[in-house]
Amino acid sequence: MKSKPEAMRHSYRKLLRYPLKQWPGLVAILGLSVLASAVAALQPWPLKLLVDYAFGGSELPPRLQSWPGASNPMVLVITAAVAGLVLYALNAAIEVGTLRGWSRTGQRMTYELAGGLFHRLQRLSLTFHGRREVGDLMSRLSGDASCVYELTDSLLIAPWQNLFTLVAVGAVAWRLDPTLTAVTLLVAPAAAGSVAYFAPRLKERARRDRRARSRLVSFVHQTLESIPVVQGFGTEASNRSRFDHLAEEVVGVSRRRSLVKGVYEAVNGLAGTVGMAIVLWVGGTRVLSGDLSLGTLLVFLAYFGSIKSSLFGLLGIVGRLKTAEASMERVLEVLDSEEGVWEAPNARELPVRGVSGHVRLEGVTFGYEPGREVLRGVD
Repeated sequence: MKSKPEAMRHSYRKLLRYPLKQWPGLVAILGLSVLASAVAALQPWPLKLLVDYAFGGSELPPRLQSWPGASNPMVLVITAAVAGLVLYALNAAIEVGTLRGWSRTGQRMTYELAGGLFHRLQRLSLTFHGRREVGDLMSRLSGDASCVYELTDSLLIAPWQNLFTLVAVGAVAWRLDPTLTAVTLLVAPAAAGSVAYFAPRLKERARRDRRARSRLVSFVHQTLESIPVVQGFGTEASNRSRFDHLAEEVVGVSRRRSLVKGVYEAVNGLAGTVGMAIVLWVGGTRVLSGDLSLGTLLVFLAYFGSIKSSLFGLLGIVGRLKTAEASMERVLEVLDSEEGVWEAPNARELPVRGVSGHVRLEGVTFGYEPGREVLRGVD
């Protein structure tokens, strides 16, 4: 029997074959991520150009002094404004391209997994289907299949996106001021502790939420499928009461899940706010003493947001995977099931050509072996 870590590695390997079929789209998304990281490193610099050189009167770096009109503050103001607009437009174009790529690639892999689930469900035995309600299986097709998107983003895209940004912004920030960069990285231990504490709780809440919603969908499907019986025996009121009870259960589970998620986000927000306050205090003190320019401090405040977002994004992958594992387990319960309908060893293959007329089954019996059903006695 596989240990739990081995079972999860098997789960990841089995599901990752779906996104790997969409590798051209994933490569394009990664390419856009590299561009987004470069833009994130450049975006604060028009503000420094405006504050330090146009308004503050600081001497321009030698590489900028050769620009036409570099000594004119108005030219610097216009340059900063144009550079800001260009960087914003470029960043917006990258975001649109990334969203479009994810929309196409993500939907393809999700529906391919759903198609695999649908095909597998058709091959599973009546014993398997008898132990599960149709509504529950439908929720696995329509809801749980999207776990492949979360898995792909968490393992193949998000780590590289955040790492690219962290390296690009961190390298520029370190060259600008190592002290403030080190202060900015102080949020990492708090983020790691938050993830370690909340990740298993988020997974458990997600599992309970999926189960509660599946029970509600199953009940609705069963009721609507039996409308003649419902109307014949006048069970509308009792069914409504049952629906309200299941809906209240969904609301309760969802509320508790939202509470845990809200506290998790609040803790992360508090860590980020404390880190920002430390950066402001250290940087502000150095600006007052003349060791740091105001424009450089403003650049660092912008970089702090990028670095914090990347750090929390990297560490938060564990929490996202734990949440997705609740749906992964429900999907793999179907894909890994061995309760299939198997043909008898001596079954004859039907010719592809030259077949006409009708099919008649006589003397059909069902034999049962543990874990599978065998169709025997077909004439």
